Amino acid sequence: MTSTWQQAAPPAASLDDIAVFGAGEVAYALSLCSEEARERASRFLQVEPGFVTPQVAALGASSLIARGELTVDGDALVPSGGIRLLIGVLQNAVRFTEIAMVNEAGPEAALYVQSPELSLLLQPGSMGTWSMVVKAPEAADSALLKQVIDDNARRHPEGVAYFGTELVGTGPADAVTGNLFVRPAGVFSWDVADVRATDGESVTQERTENTSTAALLDRLADLVRLPQR
Repeated sequence: MTSTWQQAAPPAASLDDIAVFGAGEVAYALSLCSEEARERASRFLQVEPGFVTPQVAALGASSLIARGELTVDGDALVPSGGIRLLIGVLQNAVRFTEIAMVNEAGPEAALYVQSPELSLLLQPGSMGTWSMVVKAPEAADSALLKQVIDDNARRHPEGVAYFGTELVGTGPADAVTGNLFVRPAGVFSWDVADVRATDGESVTQERTENTSTAALLDRLADLVRLPQR
């Protein structure tokens, strides 16, 4: 079955940019991250503890070499194509946003990963695979997320889109989280509920009915905004 975001061909990304990686190939990408970045990305990717081992990473590297996404240069392996982008984003990710499209057929999950230079939309598949779309550099993060909402609303008018985001800090106490729920309320209008927490005791909630598309884009942009460098 074609997924929500793959079917839409969003203006912020192209279907030609879709790449699919096996579990071992993702493990190889994770193995190149620092310990902190690897643990963080593994948590959001829901990788089982202990799965990323030198043996599994080596199998993933072998698969990538066979597919031409890794080349051997002396003693070094040089990534190219989609795996190079995946490695770079996982190493430098500063925000992870979990996505769930809750419909009559059940939830459909995805993960949006942002680094200062690049953003990726990932969706889990069978046998531990991940499909990946790269956001166009000139497009806003909110544009890609809005396209996901639009396609889901077109196919499931009563469906709800959920976004749970975490801005990664220097430690657990620095994490800033937010939760946004979006449901169609009519033509070019949306019901939006926004729940945010900056620590274990501070939570803010806001619900707005019949939100305009422009206002929704602003809410999405605010939800996944990155700190200025």
